[in-house]
Amino acid sequence: MKEYIWPKILAGLSLCGYCSLSCAGMEISQRLQNFIAKTDAVSTSGKPTEEKASLINAEYMKNFAADAAAIPENELAAFFEATQYVMFYTLDRSKLSLFEMIFARLIYIHQATSEQSGKLLQMYYALREFEKANSFIERYGRHPLQARPIIIKDLTSPFSTRTIWTFHPNRTLTRLDMDLQKGRHLVIIGSPYCPFATRAFSEIESSPMLAPLLPGRVTVMAMPDFNFDYDSYTRWNQSHPSLPFTLTHRREEWPEVSHWVSPLFLFFRDGKLESKFSGWDKDGNLGKIYEGFGITASSDFGKR
Repeated sequence: MKEYIWPKILAGLSLCGYCSLSCAGMEISQRLQNFIAKTDAVSTSGKPTEEKASLINAEYMKNFAADAAAIPENELAAFFEATQYVMFYTLDRSKLSLFEMIFARLIYIHQATSEQSGKLLQMYYALREFEKANSFIERYGRHPLQARPIIIKDLTSPFSTRTIWTFHPNRTLTRLDMDLQKGRHLVIIGSPYCPFATRAFSEIESSPMLAPLLPGRVTVMAMPDFNFDYDSYTRWNQSHPSLPFTLTHRREEWPEVSHWVSPLFLFFRDGKLESKFSGWDKDGNLGKIYEGFGITASSDFGKR
């Protein structure tokens, strides 16, 4: 009878091993679902952006803080998703190397997906890591976003405190200093995918009272997010030459912004924030735009 003992033991061990893996998979899956649920709740809480980022990061560190090399292979996908979530809401550059290492391990074990490739590529764009995005495209090909490398030119000075990225033909982005030091200036933070923002842009463009101010006194900036599509921005700019989109470089360059929402209107005078408001009512908010610029029926636009 002894010859039958080892096969039974081995079968039992195999079953235990299978159960352990299944339980581990269920455990990491539940942990991820709980984290996503808490993250979504915080993201819609209305708290300031920095406070939301801190709360989401704390939840991530409690559940997913780990050395990339120590993450079990069957948990890599869950860790990738959790890290993508925390970076989506926090734009925490310190986690980029972890995100990259998790993806590299998924590549190594042949489990990386095109969706994960797209998320990492969009992360590079959101963080304005355009050179890394170019290298990623050259290494892994154009799929999944039909992406092509972008020519990058940085013309900013070492002492600049506010900068923007401007779009040019032939897939070229140029980073420039932004000067708000003289007179009144309106900075609109928004998204070409936001219906409230696009309605605001349409009404602003159609206003004869604002037309003289659009070329030099109004700047439209897209916030750092995961919706970067170079061709979409250039198509918008071709159709709206008086209100072209530029790109925000870093949130940190805009300490006046507590809530990064679309659309957000910031009125500066001689470099200092005078007033701000967010959203666009059903009946429009042109009155607030006029007020921000100090426009009255007898205003002299050229001197403002």
